[in-house]
Amino acid sequence: MTKALIYILSVLLSVPGYGAITLNSDLNFGKIIVASPHQIGSVTVSPTGATSSSGSIHVIQKGHPAELLLEDFPVGVYLNVTTYLLNDQLNHTSQSTAGHLGITALHHVDRVYTDRFGRARLVIGGTMQSQPLAHAYLDGNYQTTVSLEISY
Repeated sequence: MTKALIYILSVLLSVPGYGAITLNSDLNFGKIIVASPHQIGSVTVSPTGATSSSGSIHVIQKGHPAELLLEDFPVGVYLNVTTYLLNDQLNHTSQSTAGHLGITALHHVDRVYTDRFGRARLVIGGTMQSQPLAHAYLDGNYQTTVSLEISY
């Protein structure tokens, strides 16, 4: 059985729009093992921080959802949240590899309410899936970028 250790780090943000958006933490799928690169597997990190995996992916160390602080928005309004996967394939941060790890879904609320200071907290989880490979996955960090749109 071939094993590859993959540490998924950054999966977040370029942000157009008004107000200030601070990324407090990236979406992190944790340390995982792809036990059999020939089989499909997935790992999900929910907005609450719960982690689950299936298929050939096993979680060694839990990750965490992304956390963003939205500031300088109008007080007491709902902010509508839309995310776009610009590239659903994760790229190795230090080597050129074909994308066989991909983000299949981002998990977050559709809207958040601003407090009396015009701030809101947004937490984003996600699901990552491995695709069958004839060889082991490269150890290391993988990342991609997501676009976030805030409207009100």
